[in-house]
Amino acid sequence: MAKITVGDRVKCQKNGNTDYDFYAKVEKIYENSAYVTITHYDVRDDINVVELQYRAVISLKKMAVAAPTDEEKDKMQAVSAAMLAD
Repeated sequence: MAKITVGDRVKCQKNGNTDYDFYAKVEKIYENSAYVTITHYDVRDDINVVELQYRAVISLKKMAVAAPTDEEKDKMQAVSAAMLAD
């Protein structure tokens, strides 16, 4: 497993707050988890992600360094700066 650092783009597994996997940017690392800003998510998770305000704390075991493929980007909702400003 690659060491995850601040600024990495990661793929996070679904968890208690979301029903589908999502992509995020690591903002802060804790001992066993990381604070992330969600960048791409499944549109079926829209209500959950908005409720989280596009941020979450995820176990390091539930994420891996990765970026969404072009095919995944077409199927997922991208988070814009305007969405984060609300």
